[in-house]
Amino acid sequence: MSPEMPDTTRKPEDEPPTLNFPTYPFVLFGTPVLIGLAIHFFWDSPFLPTGLAIGLGAPLLAAGVLLGLWSIWTMVSQGEHPEPGRGTKTIISNGPFRFSRNPSYVALVLSATGLGLVLNSVPVLAGVPLGFIVLAYWIVPAEERYLAAVLKDHYMAYLARVRRWL
Repeated sequence: MSPEMPDTTRKPEDEPPTLNFPTYPFVLFGTPVLIGLAIHFFWDSPFLPTGLAIGLGAPLLAAGVLLGLWSIWTMVSQGEHPEPGRGTKTIISNGPFRFSRNPSYVALVLSATGLGLVLNSVPVLAGVPLGFIVLAYWIVPAEERYLAAVLKDHYMAYLARVRRWL
């Protein structure tokens, strides 16, 4: 008599949800910004006085970098990995996640905008809204569907009390 074999077949609806992006979200956001940076090196496009551009851009760049580091530190300190494609076990609702469900993406937008201003570059700044469109209409909705499927009521409660961006 042989032991009964476990049922390893799964119906598609039984499979756990996954996030299948072609690459990391920061790469998808950053591609139009990097294209703008490449164009910037061939087409100097200052539109503000240099001092004003740096004065506006440097604080945004610094705020974006600090927010990004704070977001990563918060995720790691809670036992979660900052890479969006990995599975998650819990909702992080402390640190910058008290104010935004996507502080890492807010950090990307702030940093790229600050960089574009510091460089006084129209092409770099033009890449920011294109990158944001990728985040807002592709990445974040996919992540939200994933989190709703995996974390169910816990995520829905978090969704009700914390804004998507700011």
